[in-house]
Amino acid sequence: MRSPIPIVLTLAGLLLAPLAPAAETRPDRGFTIDKLADGVYAVIRREPPGLATHANNVFIVNDEDVMVVDTSQSPALTREVLAVLRTITSKPVRYVINTHWHDDHYIGDQVYREAFPEVDIIGHARTIRDLPGEGVPNRAQMVKGLPPLIEKLRTALDTGQNLTGASITDEERAAYTSDMEWAGRYVSEVPAVPVVLPTMTVTERMTLRRGSRLIDIRSMGPGHSQADLIVHLPAEKIVIAGDLVIWPVPLTGLRSSIKGWATALDRIRELQPAVIVPGHGPIMRDDSYLKQLGGLFTSLAQQVDASVAKGATLEDTRASVHLDDWRSTFAGTSQLRGFLFDYYVTGPGVAAAYREATQKTSSN
Repeated sequence: MRSPIPIVLTLAGLLLAPLAPAAETRPDRGFTIDKLADGVYAVIRREPPGLATHANNVFIVNDEDVMVVDTSQSPALTREVLAVLRTITSKPVRYVINTHWHDDHYIGDQVYREAFPEVDIIGHARTIRDLPGEGVPNRAQMVKGLPPLIEKLRTALDTGQNLTGASITDEERAAYTSDMEWAGRYVSEVPAVPVVLPTMTVTERMTLRRGSRLIDIRSMGPGHSQADLIVHLPAEKIVIAGDLVIWPVPLTGLRSSIKGWATALDRIRELQPAVIVPGHGPIMRDDSYLKQLGGLFTSLAQQVDASVAKGATLEDTRASVHLDDWRSTFAGTSQLRGFLFDYYVTGPGVAAAYREATQKTSSN
């Protein structure tokens, strides 16, 4: 199925006992602070699922300094998060780690650079090339394309018809309102933010020891992007997964690696984490959702490979790939989540898998 509207986007566990203390929730903030272990705090965004949401962040407070994993696409929201960090500790932020270079995970890096001039930014080695080469033109497209989207969303709220013309649900109303907020912030804030490149890069793995804590930064191969990293805290059994794990629907893009994503999820599961912090969505305390994601991507890749082996075109492949059962698994009866699945999986997911399959065929 083709995406029903032209939207410009760069995108995007209950088996164990709950961790203590409980999340700190304040109604005036758009996030909660969850203490995951001694010195490890997850900043979990509270926006409802929609076309895009602000990314989760993590604070790792060490003996002498702090590491921050991911920032936000909004400098203003990043400053709110930094203000909370300063109530937790007065230690300086020594490192900011970006799980990938998409705007919703790195725009706020500039806020930490301004506050802590000695900070090092750690990113995948491909970021040095891809951020200027892809990220900068994508940003220009976003700034141009988001105002029309905001008007579409406003019209939908005013008329009571969703983006496909059906009667709007309460879940969609909440999502559209939230989408308008992040889109408005993007247009007003992002153009003034300079491109911040990593000062330290990871190709496969970087292991840091800060006092008594071991921080393992790994590339699991291409998946959501071509430059994904995870942060593993082995002693605490925590994995900060970035957008390799996104709830409730994975945000696949034309540059995603569908097979690589399935492999990356297997590699994360092999670490046997007790806690997984997704790029978007709630904290997970088992690997059931990762299995679900892996099953989807494996099925998608296998169906596309079979179609390409018959010499099918992309359009023929779209018609032959059947993801209805997976759509039901991820979306249930939710009209909004069904739309998101079609928009992010059935559309660019099939195209990305087709690109991989045809590249493999042509190289043989």
